[in-house]
Amino acid sequence: MTSQREIAIESYGAASTLKVRERPIQAPGAGEVAIDVAYSGINFADIQMRLGFYPDAPKKPFVPGYEVSGKVAAVGPGVTGFTIGQPVVAGTYFGGYTSRAVIPAVQAFALPAHLDLEAGAALPVNYFTAKLALTEMARVRAGDKVLIECATGGVGVLAIQLARHLGAEVTGLTTSPHKKPFIEGLGAKALTKAEWLADATATGYDFILNASGGAEIQPQRARLGITGRMVCIGLSSGVKDGKRSFVRMGMAALRTPRISVLKLFDSNSGIYALNALKVLEDPTWVAKLTQSLGEVEAVGLKPHVGKVFAATDVAEAHHLLETKGATGKVLLAW
Repeated sequence: MTSQREIAIESYGAASTLKVRERPIQAPGAGEVAIDVAYSGINFADIQMRLGFYPDAPKKPFVPGYEVSGKVAAVGPGVTGFTIGQPVVAGTYFGGYTSRAVIPAVQAFALPAHLDLEAGAALPVNYFTAKLALTEMARVRAGDKVLIECATGGVGVLAIQLARHLGAEVTGLTTSPHKKPFIEGLGAKALTKAEWLADATATGYDFILNASGGAEIQPQRARLGITGRMVCIGLSSGVKDGKRSFVRMGMAALRTPRISVLKLFDSNSGIYALNALKVLEDPTWVAKLTQSLGEVEAVGLKPHVGKVFAATDVAEAHHLLETKGATGKVLLAW
């Protein structure tokens, strides 16, 4: 093999701007491992990058993508613990839309025994986000009343499983009534957002996971109980149908409440903002979260893969995710 395929963001715009290109194959350096990628995970952050609304993205052109699964193709000098052909999952921190990923070995880990490579590619970002939100920030525990706003997305699916494992009472929301049985199948109470907002008794939550941001934060925060915690993980309300709209994104940002610490004294509640991908810039947290992956197998956490697209159909994959047509994780197959 002398070349590898990858998908780069060369210009901001619609999903149709994404194309597969080739580049010379890269060999791993000291402390690195090369992976022949089977699947690449797609995250909503990738949509925001493509639209030019992701401040932490590299300068164009760059290859997006935060997670892959595949088999070890080569190891660099000084790397131990990996064998050629070993099934692995890895966090890539950009560069994941590729047929061959070369990354620091510390970012890769053995595929959990109860998962296949397809499910493995849906694991890193979703698990790390759910783990950070529920057990590090919100400290969810048995008996807590939990609301997962993004219940049918990749993060939401694992968040429901993790919250139930911790002994919480879980409600999941969706904007699509036909997705309610899926949420119920995960063991949570299912409501549409409209149904939940109309139910005045749906209050006293110990934890709320919010992904929409913007104007959605305040009405949800008002439903927290004393000592309740909300963790915000995104601003998906700023994007609709994959269109690049500075007005919509600007309005979502403007509608995001500026919450005074003095006001929090009145509610006795807390609010966090979580950018899990930013956390993964810290080597200490990378090691800590990677070590925690043992609980994925111990607890039996299992990501839900909604749909798999050929890498050449990346535009269709992005469109499905940005129009909220997906349930669970969307993957690219190489």
